[in-house]
Amino acid sequence: MEPRFSHIACAIATLVLLAGAAVPAVAQRVEGRVVSASDSAGIASALVQLLDGAGARVAQVSTAADGTFRLSAPTPGRYVVAVLRIGQRAWRSAAMDLETGVRRSLTIALPDDPILLAQISVEARTACRTSPAEGSLIADLLQEVDRALSLTRMAMERREFQYLVERYERTATPAFQTVDSSATVDLGGGWPIRSASPESLAVHGFVRQEDAVAGQLLGRYIYYGPDAPVLLSPWFLSTHCFGVSEGSGADSGTVVVSFRPEHARRADIAGRLVLAGRTLELRRVEWRYVGLPYWVNREGAGGAMTLDRLPSAVYLPTQWWTCAPVPQVSQLPGRGGRVTLWGWKEGGGRIVPSP
Repeated sequence: MEPRFSHIACAIATLVLLAGAAVPAVAQRVEGRVVSASDSAGIASALVQLLDGAGARVAQVSTAADGTFRLSAPTPGRYVVAVLRIGQRAWRSAAMDLETGVRRSLTIALPDDPILLAQISVEARTACRTSPAEGSLIADLLQEVDRALSLTRMAMERREFQYLVERYERTATPAFQTVDSSATVDLGGGWPIRSASPESLAVHGFVRQEDAVAGQLLGRYIYYGPDAPVLLSPWFLSTHCFGVSEGSGADSGTVVVSFRPEHARRADIAGRLVLAGRTLELRRVEWRYVGLPYWVNREGAGGAMTLDRLPSAVYLPTQWWTCAPVPQVSQLPGRGGRVTLWGWKEGGGRIVPSP
């Protein structure tokens, strides 16, 4: 399994723990600020987690622009606070007791402690594997993907900033020649790619056909894409195999984690996760649909999402698209009706930060 990242360990940091007085609310809280050890500046978009005695995550939030955060524990008990940053080693506090209605305040000063990426040529030659072992290079890279997508989703849901979304839709012939297109501009909000729960995808796959309505011979097809809960779910990890390689060509200087279904019994996805080689920030998610019906007679069904860090330190998907095949029923001489490829439907957009 070598070479690999060093195991994520606790970084040396300054921790100031102040037990606050009881508050009227029943909930027990941890709040405070994450700052840089070098200049005490607040660290934005760090992922702060509350872990129970078994190490399970019970709450998480991303830090605001000034580094502040607030977490609520579900029940009184002993907890640990963990701080995760993309491309940096994780930090953990000492265990602390949270009593009913008590607030604890933390000031966490983090040093610059980057994860150093070892040469990956040896692991790149190994076979694609399912359920990457904890501490392996692939597992560590997937942890970085999880951090990036979790921070992205929380930033979009919190709506602490404004941005516009330019969306488009287009239809194309089987040869991908545009038939018509339209565009709109609206306020941003919500995850841009339609997704579903891992439990649902495990049963129905990434493509679902709705029942046909009166006057239609075919039902509508819905194509689902991946997000963090899907890519990092036990089901996806155990049914898809993963490989790692150094990026080349246009992806020079990146690390690429590829994935594909081990057995495509239903519509599924294969694709790539492209991370910046120096910072390990997730730059792009690409996928294509596999195991599609016979009438999809050429490749083209798939999607992609590009992510980037804005000047405000907020990490967002800046561009995305999904392309899906559209069926039709064709009458063939002496053979009755047959489903064939009518064309393609593509939808996507890009984020434009508001001034």
